[in-house]
Amino acid sequence: MLKNALAGFTLTALALLPLRWVQPFAGLIARCMREFKTTLRHVTATNIELTHPTLNEQEKAQLVQQSMISTIATALEMPAVWHHNNAWLDKKITAVYGEEHLRDELHTGHGVLVICPHVGNWEVFGRFLPRYGETTSLYQPPKYRSLEAIVKKGREQSGARLVPTNQRGIAQLLKALKQGKIVGILPDQRPKNDSGAFAPFMGVQALTMTLVYKLLQRTGCKIILGYALRDANGFSIHFKEALVEIYSKEQAVSLAAMNQMVAMSTQEDIAQYQWGYKRFKQLPDGTYPYRGS
Repeated sequence: MLKNALAGFTLTALALLPLRWVQPFAGLIARCMREFKTTLRHVTATNIELTHPTLNEQEKAQLVQQSMISTIATALEMPAVWHHNNAWLDKKITAVYGEEHLRDELHTGHGVLVICPHVGNWEVFGRFLPRYGETTSLYQPPKYRSLEAIVKKGREQSGARLVPTNQRGIAQLLKALKQGKIVGILPDQRPKNDSGAFAPFMGVQALTMTLVYKLLQRTGCKIILGYALRDANGFSIHFKEALVEIYSKEQAVSLAAMNQMVAMSTQEDIAQYQWGYKRFKQLPDGTYPYRGS
């Protein structure tokens, strides 16, 4: 009960933190963490070593530090994104790129599945997406019950419809796509073994969710890549066309294309990807790369 109350108080306090303070505050925390062997630093460094082996040691260290700042900044921003209304969010959107790709696909009458990787601030993107049409997304309740009302209300206030991460929720995603609506999915979460398959991601075999592939095959929906990147004054929204290979009937080809699209979302700023996530927790040979974390 005490942990729940403390978590709720912390979230409410962080929601009042001005966004212009977030980046300096995140930098300060990251510099402090540099002196300790934290899990975030270890996992971030391991992932960058796996995916960017050609960088020299100085470049790797710099990317690790920049990535940690971005990861911390995202965490600090989320309470404000959940707390504030749509008018506040509109003021934080500095630019929108490629929205014609989404509008064109919606005009075909097909459902549109928007894959939003863990880059920049995906909560900002989730708040922004419903302005293009009715949007359905999966929802996993937070660990602490005191946070659920805050998080759920925050995500839904822009019009998103949240459904549970179970068979009932999947059925709702199918229904929305068949009705020509929008569905939003984070494609780079590590799935359970029975709902994933290995596919290359930045040169490493990663256990990859098959949900997007299955929804695509069952509905004939269209795919769009979307994400929100942090900039000096707020966030820029990006939409990009799907790689044609993602529509392949062959699962392996489609999954590889989806992972390539996730990599595409990092082209503007590689450090804003969530390198602190254990994406490669399970490798095909059974090895565990995060020893010591």
